[in-house]
Amino acid sequence: MAAEYYNQAPKRFSRRWWLAQGQTPLWVIVVTVLIWVYADLEFTQTKELKVTLDLQPGPSLTVLGGRRSFPLTLKVQGNGNGIERFEKVLTEKGHHLPVDVSHLDVGVTKKSVEELLSRNEEFPKSGLSIVSSSMPDIEFEMDRLVTKSVPVQFVSTGATLHSPASIEPPTVDIRCASSLWLEIEKTTSNPPVIRTQEKDLRDYPPGRQRLDVRLHAQIGEKDVEIVGPAMVAVEFQIDRVTSSRQIQLNVRTLTPWVWGEEKDTTWREYRLVISDPIERRPMVTVIGSPEALEQLQSRMQSNSNEVKAFIELTEDDTKPVESFIPRPVIVVFPADLDVKLDPNEKPTVKFKLEKQR
Repeated sequence: MAAEYYNQAPKRFSRRWWLAQGQTPLWVIVVTVLIWVYADLEFTQTKELKVTLDLQPGPSLTVLGGRRSFPLTLKVQGNGNGIERFEKVLTEKGHHLPVDVSHLDVGVTKKSVEELLSRNEEFPKSGLSIVSSSMPDIEFEMDRLVTKSVPVQFVSTGATLHSPASIEPPTVDIRCASSLWLEIEKTTSNPPVIRTQEKDLRDYPPGRQRLDVRLHAQIGEKDVEIVGPAMVAVEFQIDRVTSSRQIQLNVRTLTPWVWGEEKDTTWREYRLVISDPIERRPMVTVIGSPEALEQLQSRMQSNSNEVKAFIELTEDDTKPVESFIPRPVIVVFPADLDVKLDPNEKPTVKFKLEKQR
């Protein structure tokens, strides 16, 4: 009876069962471990993935230079399931991965792709590791955003207004990098203004008018972000409609008065060289009432110097330079004619003073 009892299979988790398990040969354990190691190696894969890292600076910072997206090729390693899941995420996001950089300080920063990806929401959860990257490090510059309130200026053509337009709201908030605002303050009018998109009023009858006009998201030539609605209401009174006409200028040079003195040697030592002779005879657009433009053209036919155009030379222009100096053309119209140069016209002459040989 006792022999039959010991020939029976022991009950699972009984004392005999645990003793039997402890007698399992060591080689079985070793083989089992090797099989698991081999299986792990067998299912670890590497794959190249094309991704674009999109830097997200947050609400109070910005990335300077206009570049926030960095396309690159990643070689990643991990198990097949992890790679497959991450590829699905990439496809859903159009292969763009947002990277939070709002924790970084202002200034130039250089970060490895691996460090940046650790700030992405999806990549750390994938269990993948980076083997290599087509762009190991990414360098960029952070700056703080500032918000400023600036006056609005109405820009129009095609009519003469009775008085400056009434604008509602008269000021708007704009946002830009702190360093850009300092540059704007140095290079633009004081105070800086934001202009509306140009409105052609030639088809509007004389009298009171009210229009909604879109703002131009620039101050000077610097791009800014408009905070809030990008439209303003403009009310004005048209006195008369204006027209435009093209005329040809004859650009002369205005020199320091001492250069004309008998003892002065400037013109004996230097000669004026113009980059392109056609710049001295530019065609420009003039605006004004049809009657005034007709009179201007009639006068210019009998006297080509009726409109004076010149560039102004200075003593500093005699200093050696490597390239031609651009100088804006000053245009003076007859005082009795209500005409002016189209604001979009910016005639320029490029020149330099060369030493006589």
